[in-house]
Amino acid sequence: MAEPKNIDPELVTCSFKCHNILTIVGDIKISCQMIKMKDSYYIWVGDIVDSVMNDLSLALISDYEKVPISTKLMGSAIDSTSINMAARLATKLGKPVYISFNIKTDKLSIPAIEKKLSQEISNSLALLEK
Repeated sequence: MAEPKNIDPELVTCSFKCHNILTIVGDIKISCQMIKMKDSYYIWVGDIVDSVMNDLSLALISDYEKVPISTKLMGSAIDSTSINMAARLATKLGKPVYISFNIKTDKLSIPAIEKKLSQEISNSLALLEK
């Protein structure tokens, strides 16, 4: 019987970078947590008070399509807010984007929330790229 070889473990540093945003749109207090991974982004958006994850979408760029490929991984298929946001960010960043959008809103407030989040995310991504 051969003796087992002594294998020295290699320590790998974590390449994830995280950033948190707190913002207010109208009466809604929003928390946004972003994680930059090696080749993709994960963005969680939710209410500051009620931190849940009931929704998750993924969008990525394909060499064969002009528009990003996007899908709902978790949550109601009727609500397309996270799919649309993920597709726009994947187009802008050229990388896969996971978005979990967990804010209960009406159709009138979604554009204002998306605009504010887009500005905040764009500013924060510059910090994560460093």
